[in-house]
Amino acid sequence: MKTTQTMDTDAGRRLRALRLRAHLSMRELARQAGVAVSCVSNIEAGRLSVSLATLRKLLLALGTDLGPFFADELPAPSGWVFRRRQMCAMTDAGRCYTLVLPARPDIGLIMLDEELFAGEKPDFESLSGDLAGYVLTGELQFELQGDAPQVLQPGDAFYIPAGRAARGRCARGESVRLVTVQLIEKGAGVKRGTRHRGSRQEPQEPGVTAPGSVRMAKPPGRSGMRKGEL
Repeated sequence: MKTTQTMDTDAGRRLRALRLRAHLSMRELARQAGVAVSCVSNIEAGRLSVSLATLRKLLLALGTDLGPFFADELPAPSGWVFRRRQMCAMTDAGRCYTLVLPARPDIGLIMLDEELFAGEKPDFESLSGDLAGYVLTGELQFELQGDAPQVLQPGDAFYIPAGRAARGRCARGESVRLVTVQLIEKGAGVKRGTRHRGSRQEPQEPGVTAPGSVRMAKPPGRSGMRKGEL
């Protein structure tokens, strides 16, 4: 059954540990992710519940993504067949992600079952690997930066080249559901920043335990699904 979790202060502690490992200041991480420095500070201190959209921006700036970030919460299953009950999911007010493929070094794809809820207005973001998506239910407003927005119906697909900024949201109804697959850039890992002479070095933290304001879960069956889900 799918268990759902929310991100709490542990998410901030884990994020801080990654930032320190990458030798980035709060200001540099905020600049690379396109968020306010106060946002990073408040998330790390546990004063602000981070949304999935903001968390993903920060993780991408650190050279990682949601799968590896949450990998310690549920051990990655072995073998090459993955049952729904083995998958984990994260949800907040704007979206729900189910990690279809586990975060393992021998798996070169990130595959997400995504549900985007009505009302969210995401920013543009670009990824280090090519991404393709297929709409299952609902209508998706899809936009590549510089191009006119398009509304995609169930059965429509899209492709985003690496480095190209794009965004998508629910165009009509309660939600839109889609599956996306992203290529993992070879050698990808937590980025390392440059230490500046005279800058204060923050102490390294030991490993931090599993996250918690995004809700994370082992997927239940599709009973109790929101309208529009398969």
